[in-house]
Amino acid sequence: MSKEISLNFTLPLTDVDREGRAYHLEASEEECNALAERFDLAGFSALKADVQVKDKGPDVGIEVSGQLEAALTQRCIVTLDPVTETVKSDFTLMLVSPEMADRMDEEEVYLDPAAPEYDALEGDIIPLGDIVAQTVSINMNPYPRVEGAEISIENKKDISVNEPELKKPNPFAVLEKLRKES
Repeated sequence: MSKEISLNFTLPLTDVDREGRAYHLEASEEECNALAERFDLAGFSALKADVQVKDKGPDVGIEVSGQLEAALTQRCIVTLDPVTETVKSDFTLMLVSPEMADRMDEEEVYLDPAAPEYDALEGDIIPLGDIVAQTVSINMNPYPRVEGAEISIENKKDISVNEPELKKPNPFAVLEKLRKES
């Protein structure tokens, strides 16, 4: 059974156990407006998430997993016109001690695609709503574009899309020519 809560929800570590608990988070209109401002979006109309929190033991950490769905509007990177987007994502995050996070960073665990996402747990509170919000931001389209929008670079001498670079002579060709002349 899940408890319905807002995005401001934080979970005390004392409420986390080995059996796990389920939570249903849903952003209010005010929270959606705050998320739009936080992520510099044209609009944010809905965010829902079903999250499970489970203690996996001191050697593993606390597992926060779930599914989220968000409806938002970004600005086109070419025209600045609104681009609507629905973000649907499954996620898993391991919250580990700061020492374990440092050790994992040193071992470059984050480079292993099979390794779970992890973050250091600071203090005795799990910011569940913020974890959901950050997961949305990670899964948004980083380059939203209105269909058919193209960047026009004609007559712009300071912008390159590699075509002018291909027409430039090889700098070593000059050295080769000098070598042949000598």
